[in-house]
Amino acid sequence: MNKRYFPLLLTLLLSLTVFASWAAPAEVVPGKQLNEPTQEAPQARLKQPAKEDPVERATVNEEDASETPLEQSPEADTAPLQADGLIARTLDKLGEWLNRLGGQLHLFKDSAAELAKWLKASFSDDAWRQLLVESASGLLAVFVLGVSAQALVSRGLRYPRRALAHRAGSVASHLHRAATLARAEKISSVTTQQSAAQTLAQAALAPGQENVVLVQTVRDGVEHVESLVVQDAESIAPVTTPASAPTPIAIPAPNEPYAHEAPAPTIVPTHRDMAQRTLRLLPFAFGMLLLDLLGLMAFFGAAALAIHLLPTLDPRALSVVQGFFKAYVITRICMAVLRVLIAPYGQGVRLLRITPLSARALYTWLWRFIVFATFGIALASAAGQLGAGESGRQAMVKLVSLCIHLAAVMIIFRFRKPIGTHIAAAPGATGPLASLRNWLAKVWVIPATSLVMGLWFIWALGIEDGFPRLMEFIIVTAAIIVAGRLVDISVHGLVAKALHINNRAADSNTSKSANLRSSMGERYYPLIQRLTSFVVMVLTVVALLQSQGINAIGWFAPGTIGGNMTSAALTILTAVVIAVIVWYLVDTGVQRRVMLWTENGDLTRAARLKTLLPMMRTILLIALTLVVGLTALTQIGINTTPLLAGASIIGVALGFGSQKLVQDFITGIFLLMENAMQVGDGVTVAGVSGTVENLSIRTVRLRAGDGSLHIIPFSSVSTVNNTNRGIGNAAIRVSIGYEMDVNLATDELKKIGALLRADPTFGPLILADLEVWGVDAIDGSMFTLVGQIRCLSNGRWGVQRETNRRILERFRELNIRIADPRERLMVPDAEQSASHVAATTPGGHEK
Repeated sequence: MNKRYFPLLLTLLLSLTVFASWAAPAEVVPGKQLNEPTQEAPQARLKQPAKEDPVERATVNEEDASETPLEQSPEADTAPLQADGLIARTLDKLGEWLNRLGGQLHLFKDSAAELAKWLKASFSDDAWRQLLVESASGLLAVFVLGVSAQALVSRGLRYPRRALAHRAGSVASHLHRAATLARAEKISSVTTQQSAAQTLAQAALAPGQENVVLVQTVRDGVEHVESLVVQDAESIAPVTTPASAPTPIAIPAPNEPYAHEAPAPTIVPTHRDMAQRTLRLLPFAFGMLLLDLLGLMAFFGAAALAIHLLPTLDPRALSVVQGFFKAYVITRICMAVLRVLIAPYGQGVRLLRITPLSARALYTWLWRFIVFATFGIALASAAGQLGAGESGRQAMVKLVSLCIHLAAVMIIFRFRKPIGTHIAAAPGATGPLASLRNWLAKVWVIPATSLVMGLWFIWALGIEDGFPRLMEFIIVTAAIIVAGRLVDISVHGLVAKALHINNRAADSNTSKSANLRSSMGERYYPLIQRLTSFVVMVLTVVALLQSQGINAIGWFAPGTIGGNMTSAALTILTAVVIAVIVWYLVDTGVQRRVMLWTENGDLTRAARLKTLLPMMRTILLIALTLVVGLTALTQIGINTTPLLAGASIIGVALGFGSQKLVQDFITGIFLLMENAMQVGDGVTVAGVSGTVENLSIRTVRLRAGDGSLHIIPFSSVSTVNNTNRGIGNAAIRVSIGYEMDVNLATDELKKIGALLRADPTFGPLILADLEVWGVDAIDGSMFTLVGQIRCLSNGRWGVQRETNRRILERFRELNIRIADPRERLMVPDAEQSASHVAATTPGGHEK
């Protein structure tokens, strides 16, 4: 068998079997088995008088077939099928459905025969020919005047339509170019960042000079990268990255073709880009629709005037004219909407994202479909009005509906590949869902065709006015779905504008606060988009159910389950929205503070706040999650009191067990927030002095003067003595012999301070001249002068040491004796003492 016809055959079989269970259930006669065989009773049919009406005759035949008692077969007790088994019930249902199908086919045969007889008899009837002439003349007059008026109005609106289409095309091109540039800039920025990171990584691995190599060492538990000078540079190969090594941003997947080449970045429009594009083109689409409807309004007015001015027509002829008039109006409205959606001959106002070739093909097929459906129904109604009767009208309606369903099947097969491409998963996607989508993309034609043809078979089994109802169902459903989609797109566009989302990269003129709002919008837009899409989808489903006569709105009335669920959902949604707003405000405030400190040059505080930011976010997230979770549990009817009691007990236990750890964290948070110390400061904490090497949430690491490393938990820190907080005073204390001139020493100290402040090396570190406070202490051998030099915190020790050095040198030059704290006692011997006394007595002289 040819493979081309295999899907059609399989579709037909599925249509006959899957939809067999949709038929009305058979009426079971009490006392009879489900699998009891039945046969016709010829004697009952002989007693039944002949029916003239084919509908009644088919009904009588079905009643005879279902009510005729049969004699029990002697082999009935040995039947191989179980009475209530699945196979027996399936066969009974299939037999019943075939009986109904046979009755409908018999009825259709009788209706076709009567329709042929009616056509043969009608052409020989003068009254019928007169009625046909009146109907044709009325149709001619109405359509000539209406189409002429429509053509004149459309010709007058030709230039506005062209201008609107040109403007829409320009906007569409601008949006496409802007989206493409934005995506290209984003890809370029990512590539540039990756290239810069790669260059920095390579630069970190390669030394700056040829005779220098980089060596990673660990000293005192801290990793360092040091440079070592090599005497023989030729013996050391330069540390470079191999030229053949692949870069991280250009490694293709193993299964891609041309794996040795880096794949070029592709620019794919996102869902947000398409939503913004559709929102921008909606005014132009509605304008084009309005221009088309203006021409249709001209046709409507001229046709109504023609019907009113025509001479008195037969009511049946008037009904025929009105039927074709409605068919034309419905067709023109549908085509105007289609032109707005798919724009077959120009993409300026095309709302759907399809290619021009697909747009033209789809427009052609849908145009044929709509014209055949509307005018086919009008033709069937006209036949009924012209004397074909109800049976003839039903036969024509069923024939038209069969052709319509076959046309729908042809459309399905015509667009099977584009639709399959949309159903299939993205290239490279894996997992069960991707496999299912790829399988559906290959076989979706068979169930779709089975559904279309099955609908016709179900309707053809006897539903009165089924095809007009089916067309009404399709039109109303399509209108609601399109309206829901337009509302969804509009809401997404408004949300994007409210969140300040801009596709273009932020330029230098854009403020950083605007960029922050845009980044926040980029972060929360997907969540809001999913939420609004879900709400619009629910409203669309409710509207669809309500349009089909199902009181879906009543499901959400107060006091009902739906109402309670809706109230709970709104409360939970409100809690979630409040939580998101709190999160946004806190996060935005912290980000703005970081940006402000960064702009003001306070990079240390900005870095510290960035260090605390992840922990703050975690704590806030836990708190908001608990509040929203408890609110949700309360709304769905779960008692949260035991949960809170259990959580409180666990919290108390954890608090007692980890009291010190919690104290470390809390103290560390406050010390970091108050900027008590930072890396590089000289501090004294917990009785230990040293330089801060590292700060965490729980501990501080100090490097003491002897090189030892002290790790101190913050719970042990009660006082912080920080010597690096802007001002560091260099203390001056000089002890001079008591015989020296105090004013001379004071003046020299001031001169030394002035010269030191004028020094280009130490001058920038000094804030004021040397201040001599005076004599601080006096004893038997010396007096002490004290003072200070106000300096920066990083210049305190250097200025103090240089000042002491200059004081020592200057006092040596001026023979200003620095006092010796040690006391000297000279004890001479007895002879020297006697001679010294004699020499110093009055009248004596020294020898």
